[in-house]
Amino acid sequence: MKNLFKECPECDGSGYVTIDLNDTEIPYEQNPVDYDCMLCDGKGEVVMKDEIPYIIEDLNDMIQGMQDRMRIISETIMYCKKGLLPELAEKYLYRLDTCARGLGRLNIYKNKLLKLAE
Repeated sequence: MKNLFKECPECDGSGYVTIDLNDTEIPYEQNPVDYDCMLCDGKGEVVMKDEIPYIIEDLNDMIQGMQDRMRIISETIMYCKKGLLPELAEKYLYRLDTCARGLGRLNIYKNKLLKLAE
């Protein structure tokens, strides 16, 4: 996945902007003051909001793939239990649990991106 953050163009990634209160070019008459950057709120990075829809689209594909995998594993568990293979069914139950946790994490990440896009 792409990095959603880039260096702030206003403060060049430092997080603050230096302003001369006397507005002069003479070095000994300058009165520089550092303020937090208004664009990045002093973080030095801004979010590239134009990339978020593409990442959410990729996440939707990943979520759909995980749901398909969970469906297939569930069917396999059912067939293992019908075929009297309880040890194999337990392994697939563990795998199903792992997939469910992964699906939950993907959904959490997607929700964070949706909030970031607002």
